Amino acid sequence: MKKITTFVILSFFAALSARATVLFHDTLNYPNGLIETDGLWYAYTPAAPHQDAFVANHLLILNQTNYDGVAAPTNNPAFTNTPGNTLIYASFTINVSTLPTIKGGYFANFKDTTNDYVGHVFIATTNTVVPGTYQLGIDNFATASSAASFFPLDLATGITYQVVINYDDEPSGNGGFLWVNPATINDYNVYGTDTTTNLLQQNIVISQIAFSQYTDQGVAAIGNVMVGTTFGDVLTNTPQIPVIGINPQSTNLYSNDNITLYVAASGLGQLSYRWLSNGVPLSDGTYVSGSSANVLTLSDLQNTANYSAVVSNSVGSVTSKVAVVTINTTPTPPFFIAQPYGATNSLGSTITLSAVANGTGPLTYYWYFEATNGGSPVGLSSGSTLTLANVTFPESGYYYVTVTGGAAPPTNSVIVPVLVVPPPSVTMAYLHSLMQTNNDGSYNIVNSSGVGTFNVQGVVTTFGPCSSNSKTYGEYYIQDSTAGIYVYFSGQGSNGVPAAGTLVSVTGPVAVYDGQLEIEPVAGSTNGVVSVISANNPLPAPQMLNFSLMATNPLGAYGNQIQDALVTVTNVYIYSSTAGAPVSGTFYANGYSDLYMTEGPYNSATNSHTIDMYVLNYAGVETNFTGKLEPGQAYQLTGPMSLYNGGGEIVLTRYADFVTNQPAPFAAGLTVSNGVSLLTWPVATGSTYSVYSATNLLGPWTQTFGLGYYPSAGIYTVTNSAAARFYKVSTP
Repeated sequence: MKKITTFVILSFFAALSARATVLFHDTLNYPNGLIETDGLWYAYTPAAPHQDAFVANHLLILNQTNYDGVAAPTNNPAFTNTPGNTLIYASFTINVSTLPTIKGGYFANFKDTTNDYVGHVFIATTNTVVPGTYQLGIDNFATASSAASFFPLDLATGITYQVVINYDDEPSGNGGFLWVNPATINDYNVYGTDTTTNLLQQNIVISQIAFSQYTDQGVAAIGNVMVGTTFGDVLTNTPQIPVIGINPQSTNLYSNDNITLYVAASGLGQLSYRWLSNGVPLSDGTYVSGSSANVLTLSDLQNTANYSAVVSNSVGSVTSKVAVVTINTTPTPPFFIAQPYGATNSLGSTITLSAVANGTGPLTYYWYFEATNGGSPVGLSSGSTLTLANVTFPESGYYYVTVTGGAAPPTNSVIVPVLVVPPPSVTMAYLHSLMQTNNDGSYNIVNSSGVGTFNVQGVVTTFGPCSSNSKTYGEYYIQDSTAGIYVYFSGQGSNGVPAAGTLVSVTGPVAVYDGQLEIEPVAGSTNGVVSVISANNPLPAPQMLNFSLMATNPLGAYGNQIQDALVTVTNVYIYSSTAGAPVSGTFYANGYSDLYMTEGPYNSATNSHTIDMYVLNYAGVETNFTGKLEPGQAYQLTGPMSLYNGGGEIVLTRYADFVTNQPAPFAAGLTVSNGVSLLTWPVATGSTYSVYSATNLLGPWTQTFGLGYYPSAGIYTVTNSAAARFYKVSTP
């Protein structure tokens, strides 16, 4: 896409001459269409861009089908904040046209050229008071909106706001701050509260500003992007009187009823509010609350009146539309204008029932429950909404709400059914299919069906608990015929960890923690169920580990496929560091050891790939390592493959996982039948075998088969009949 250069270049240099510390200014003055090919903005995620980030009318459009994250600029030294000037600011305008349908996700952040990023800005609706609005939040490092600090201003769709953020890249700096429509740096702001021990993120040197948007995060338009080293560099708002985006709404009520009226506005600097009734300012009192806020609550209404809000800032004021609240004084029994609806939800989920009634007030609601097998109704709680959290099977039944008002008699709603169904029973491979890769290469769970709790069955593959917190949590690996998963049983403790070979049924929510797929039941909860089906089952056959794929790309498709499953490697060399430091001494009690292995001896010149080993040894739990030598080499090594903390590591829970004894000598034989040559040899449990071939006895010998693990029969079919060859079998 060609860039319209004249206006942008002139405005850019004009800005630099007036503000020497402005590092970047883009008014997005491009032809409508893709922005990813203009030479300045580029897609930094995913690796193969979808080419769906675009500009329309000088605005960067973040929509619900735009999966590309874009950043600017690249290779621009002027944009890098240098040591000694670590504080950096950015501003942009935002106009949201469609609200997110999920809790919210970040859409803007600072980043460096290696795609480390900080200062995430979020869109979310979870903290709003005014219906149909959203809020903006910030967090220094986390990518989940639940960790963000939200600016307590409900923002209206269709209204343009200016956002200002900053970030200090020093470990001792202040982190990130967020302003919405500020007039000065002293205006109200919020601080990104999350912390990190990641030195790369703490010391990130900002070189880019980035925007992204994903499914269900709404639609937003970004404009006039600026970056500078002072607050004044990026503040571009022109002072103007407030603009009202949401006006109070007229309605018909009955005497003694209550009402809440809302107004949402945009304007430079701090806004002030004053509500009027029939043109007369209101004051807080027994029946009035919020007379100087954007939310007004009126109770025990008696007379029809006109209500409006005056919104002011330092420039001037504007008055909202008038809401006429008409009061019917005729005594009227309660009647429903919105009946509750029934629900069918899975075990452990949340069910919400709600109803709206009208009539002479004050109105009170009370909910009742009737079991499916009959009996008297049971009173539950008051309020127009009933929330059933973490639902159980006995909560299946019939529900209704009774509304009582100032005029008799009370009125019952329709009776609605609620059905609590068991969570789906799935394979572990299905749970692996729910994992998706985040912008930073980590994983999270994607579940479009809305089901977060599942049931799986599998055999325990570890010997004893797999955590230093084993007194509090029961942690172990299980595996079915399709894949493996990590069980994180909160509150269960180490005493209840099943023995290896136990077939268990596990019910619980599924999550990803630092890259590792986990099922996370909670002891004592309805979705925290672990039951033993049988004992002394054979462990699944481990997979032969592709060492190179796991060492160089643990978070790729291969790593996701084998994580949490039993794997085995053969003929590995073991070190105490990734730099090839030798092991020494014995395993100590009540702790864990981090060891590292390579295929063949470590060689720094060839940059040998290493894979972590996590050796668990806790007093009173699993002590078979204590006092035994740390081996420097193993003919075979077996354990579940963890992806914890973004890297692959084999988890070892017994000393027998190391096969360090040299296999007994054996002899191989060659037979020919019907022109087919078969190489055979005896096998021994705990040994692995490789077949090598050569054109003469002196070699060189080439591996043509292997490595095999616990073969049921030592047999290899010779398929190369083009020339005479010699064969040998070795272990490993």
